Amino acid sequence: MSTPVAALTLENVLYEKKGAIAYVTLNRPKVLNALNRRTWEDLQTAFEDARKDSAIRGVILTGAGDKAFIAGADIGELSKVTAVEAEESSTFGQGVLNLIENLWSQPSTVSRLAGDAKPRWLAPFESLLKTQNSVNRK
Repeated sequence: MSTPVAALTLENVLYEKKGAIAYVTLNRPKVLNALNRRTWEDLQTAFEDARKDSAIRGVILTGAGDKAFIAGADIGELSKVTAVEAEESSTFGQGVLNLIENLWSQPSTVSRLAGDAKPRWLAPFESLLKTQNSVNRK
């Protein structure tokens, strides 16, 4: 059974569990869900909670609003930090992405792309994703 998540206080991410599914929603639609340090920290907290909950079997990651899933890095925040701080932030973000990618041994994270949010960089990987999905379903 899922554990209650009322104890989690997340500033930029909505986190909810329904049965065996955890829903993680980036909640910064005014800035197209741009990723700042606080958002990365919230994502880490949500995905660590999902990983620790034995009742959770999958996570759906999405973005609030209808214009973007994730715009990318929060340029406003990056413009105010030093090069060293920017590198530290990037390293932290990569660590969170590694957590998401490796939650369980089986693929379980689903991302929903909204509106024009499908990033151009994803195009070369679409055939790989389709191939991997067909292999995972067998």
